[in-house]
Amino acid sequence: MTSLLTLISRSLRRAILPGLIFLITFLIFVTTRHLQLISSRCPNRRPKLLSRTRNGDAGGDHAGGSRAAPPDFYLFVLGSGGHTKEMLMMMDDGFCDVANVHRRYLVSSGDAVSRHQVADYEHSLALLCAQHGSDSSRGRDKDKNTHTEGDADAEGDSLGSSGSHDVVTVSRARRIHQPLWSTPLTALASILDILPALLTPPPNYRRGGRSPRFPSIVFSNGPGTGFAVALAVHLIKMFYVVPEGCMKFVYIESWARISTLSLTGRLLYHMGLADVFVTQHQEVADRYGLFNAGEMVFNSRREDPPR
Repeated sequence: MTSLLTLISRSLRRAILPGLIFLITFLIFVTTRHLQLISSRCPNRRPKLLSRTRNGDAGGDHAGGSRAAPPDFYLFVLGSGGHTKEMLMMMDDGFCDVANVHRRYLVSSGDAVSRHQVADYEHSLALLCAQHGSDSSRGRDKDKNTHTEGDADAEGDSLGSSGSHDVVTVSRARRIHQPLWSTPLTALASILDILPALLTPPPNYRRGGRSPRFPSIVFSNGPGTGFAVALAVHLIKMFYVVPEGCMKFVYIESWARISTLSLTGRLLYHMGLADVFVTQHQEVADRYGLFNAGEMVFNSRREDPPR
């Protein structure tokens, strides 16, 4: 009997030991990668990624310019309760160097209002860029000697274009008044929906071309889904699914947060998941040691064009 128990004990140790070694190795890897990614971020430094929207001569031409930006791919996390409207107001800066930019909008299931607001914004942007292209074409006609024929053709291909966009629907990370105990389950379901949105190339992507396969920047301004997106980005970088240089997570705290961070903001702040973290009020910035970008929600530089 004793020998049988000894044999069983040895068999269990042989079966459990590899599992324990794997678990310990996995935990060490995850912890090391997490700390490595966190240490590479400086969310409280003055953000260069937002310089264009706050400075007419930094990072691109204004509506009066004529050069389109290089191909790029941005992802915007939208949310109900005013977050979508606020995000679109920050985007509405009057620039038209978006001919080669693909914009992907992430909306939560059941949020029909955000879809309508995106459609209105894209329609307004298309009208603005079409007007910009028309004005620039007339300007070139008056000054034909300043460009070669090749330059004019290349430039004309991009003028008047507002780029491309698509809208992706994901499960809501947390419903309003949802009990906290059930939030991890809905957040996990949301992350499973978010991963394809992050990893699927834009429709105009061509392998081997200049167009980026993954979003270069992910923008969020407060909805709960924003935390799920930031966590998903962190996880796929942790396991080397995407390069560390892409999917920079930019978090702009909601304009409504005057003195404290929102729940999403606090989670991102304490977990260090944002590459850039800015507020829109000095009181919040001083309280958490963050950079105050000013009231970006009032960033619009133009009136809405007639429909």
